[in-house]
Amino acid sequence: MGVTTESWWKRTWMLVLKVIGGLCWLAAYRQAIATTKTKKRSLLPPTAIAFNLAWEGIYSAGGLAAWKRLTVEDRVQTVINVVWLINDLEWAQLQRAVGSRISRQSLVVAVLYQLTFLSRYPAGEAARISALWQNLAFSAYCSVLESVDQTDQRAIRFTAFRAVGTAIPTLTSGVLRGVRLRYVVPGICCVAFDIHRLWRQHKAADS
Repeated sequence: MGVTTESWWKRTWMLVLKVIGGLCWLAAYRQAIATTKTKKRSLLPPTAIAFNLAWEGIYSAGGLAAWKRLTVEDRVQTVINVVWLINDLEWAQLQRAVGSRISRQSLVVAVLYQLTFLSRYPAGEAARISALWQNLAFSAYCSVLESVDQTDQRAIRFTAFRAVGTAIPTLTSGVLRGVRLRYVVPGICCVAFDIHRLWRQHKAADS
């Protein structure tokens, strides 16, 4: 309802922000893939990648299946989801090559997590809320428990791109279309943890 009453320029800017956010996450993936290739280490735990794959797989398939009924904004998001999925699959294969495998149990839990949100909310809302909460969990984990002894510029850029990539959908879903705390709270917390991780990484890189 809210989307149909928006002016064309607002819809255009929301679409532009969506693309920028998607590109930020894509840039983060490319930094992570390059790090795994050259340094033989991962910038996220395998469980986080399992949750990414589950989210991207479900919402890519759902978007493609419903393509004819989607709005322009949702079609763009579906394309972004497919691109993310391709990159996460590449990342997962690289991790497997260096001995860091994604367990079947993690994938099962990740799929069940997504299905739980889909059982409670419409697909678009379920996608946004589940993504923010899983990103918050892994941002918190990396911010507090990650070792920063081997921090390099790629790791720093990865975290920065993640932070911006999370801030943008938090802004579009939680503020620009009306203040909605179910988006704002996990989104702000996620960005805060990413900023803390960046601070730790910069501190380690300068020492």
